[in-house]
Amino acid sequence: MAEGEKDALTGEQRRALLVLGYLFLRMGQFERAKKLYAALLALDPDDNWAHRSMAAALVALDDGSGALTHIDKALGTAPLSSRDNALYLLKARALWRTGRSDEAKNAVNAWIAAGGSRQ
Repeated sequence: MAEGEKDALTGEQRRALLVLGYLFLRMGQFERAKKLYAALLALDPDDNWAHRSMAAALVALDDGSGALTHIDKALGTAPLSSRDNALYLLKARALWRTGRSDEAKNAVNAWIAAGGSRQ
């Protein structure tokens, strides 16, 4: 990415758009959230939070395979902190929507192993 493109948004503007997208998700406006996260990812394809949030929007829109693409980018190669292990549940939902139930169960088990709780 070119230097000028990365500076298209300030950190504060980026956070404001992420919050707006989160509000769209909470209000059930999944198409709007998807468009907003697509725009954020166009500006910064490495934006981890935009990938996570895009995955949530795509799962809600019943696009499990699209969500898995973004989840894989968000998971990366580093181990997740216990704060981030909800990505495993999102991955389980995406896998379930694509008919991969055994892999979905494995993702739930990974969530439990990472500190998740069935309570």
